[in-house]
Amino acid sequence: MPKHAIAAGAALALCAGPAAAELTAQGVWNDWQRVYNAMGSTLSAESEDYADGRLTLTGVTTTGTVGGFETISSYGTITLIEQSDGTLRLDIPARLEIVTETTGLGAPQIQTVVMESEGLDAFIREDGPARVYDIDAARLVYSFSDDSGEMPVTAVVTMTGTESLYTSTTVGDLLNLDQDVSASEMTLAVSGAEGTGDVFDMSYALTGLAMDVTGTIDLSAAPQSTSLSEMGLDFTGAATHSGSTLSLDVESSDTGPFALTGTSAAGRFGFSLGADSIGYEISSTEATVSVQPAAFPVPIQGSLAELSTGFRLPVGVSETPKPFGLALTLRDLVVDDAIWGLFDPTGQLPREPATVALDLEGTAVMSTDIFGDPEAMAGLSGPPGELKSMELAELLVSLAGAELTGAGALEFPNPGPIPQPVGTVTLALNGGLALVDRLVALGFVPPQQAAMAKGMAGMVAETVGEDQLRSVIEFTPSGAITANGMPLR
Repeated sequence: MPKHAIAAGAALALCAGPAAAELTAQGVWNDWQRVYNAMGSTLSAESEDYADGRLTLTGVTTTGTVGGFETISSYGTITLIEQSDGTLRLDIPARLEIVTETTGLGAPQIQTVVMESEGLDAFIREDGPARVYDIDAARLVYSFSDDSGEMPVTAVVTMTGTESLYTSTTVGDLLNLDQDVSASEMTLAVSGAEGTGDVFDMSYALTGLAMDVTGTIDLSAAPQSTSLSEMGLDFTGAATHSGSTLSLDVESSDTGPFALTGTSAAGRFGFSLGADSIGYEISSTEATVSVQPAAFPVPIQGSLAELSTGFRLPVGVSETPKPFGLALTLRDLVVDDAIWGLFDPTGQLPREPATVALDLEGTAVMSTDIFGDPEAMAGLSGPPGELKSMELAELLVSLAGAELTGAGALEFPNPGPIPQPVGTVTLALNGGLALVDRLVALGFVPPQQAAMAKGMAGMVAETVGEDQLRSVIEFTPSGAITANGMPLR
């Protein structure tokens, strides 16, 4: 597992802990340590000093191993202060240096993140059986640099108006977590430069950021687990924003300058993690982009009503099928007329918005743990599992007056190096022949190749309307493939 993911999980668990009968600094610290131990990790401090209701923890360190990767994170000094109203105040230095070292595959990787805060207030309180963390900050700045590659890189993340409400409740061996975070704005600035004169600067800003994460951890399962699928984790979460801006400038000694700018009206990021799969999805709406490549006569400008992508991957080794999936959508893509004019100056092609959508789902029996066995993945010579089923929930390509759609479902009952599918896929093409004629008129396709393409389409598809073709492709148990009943193999 990447070191960034492990460090993020460590920071989350640092705030976890079962509710105690009395909220004391030492009790909360002990609870944090018990949770870490239950998850097969350790949380320690070089020294603990308690006086007058203040517990000062110097040299706080977390250590954990997941999927063959060992991660050690150092958080510096943290102080827990008992308040007269029965709450605890968490005192974090205005400048906190977090050093993370990850080993397990190749040379050790060390990353230092500096967190600087303004107006940071963090309190811990009891609410019935739940422990609640209220954290507010006027400004949070996270910065790090990486000079291990050919081009040294620095990055700064800034969050303003941050509010976080984190709740943990323990029921038996289950630790239930819920966190809501909001920020008025978040910005990311990344820059890099090398001695040859190559430089880049990127900035990305989000407004109206809101995030919600819920999940459970089975504390009895985690210590005995080396695989992500067996750690007793079940999490879902989503983050939304109300607008974004993107800017990228690159100066290359080989290719010259490159510039990109973009905006979106709103967006969403979602993720899930369970015993069977891990997945994510990211989307933006009402997006615009402008790209100026080096030595290109005009900027490439366009807009999208929706841009989204997502995947779902199986985790762990299994004897029963686990789900996977892939989704991609570019809806209502509009390209500036200046670009159309470069290759279609006479307006031969319809210029209505274009759409590409793909939604693919399936199941597989996994023979290799792709998230928990790095050595097996490094030595993998074939697929990490056996494909069992696949469903084409949606296929849509709409471009220049033509539209291709498809749907179907396949089973793979016979395992082997090349899985043999059984099932049916239906494809339909509307306006495809007219598009071929327009491409011939533009000189993009020779007339002979166009005639051959039309002839092949007539062999594998049936006419169901004016310039409308449909093909039902069937994969039989005997290994044969037919299109509308005509044998293809």
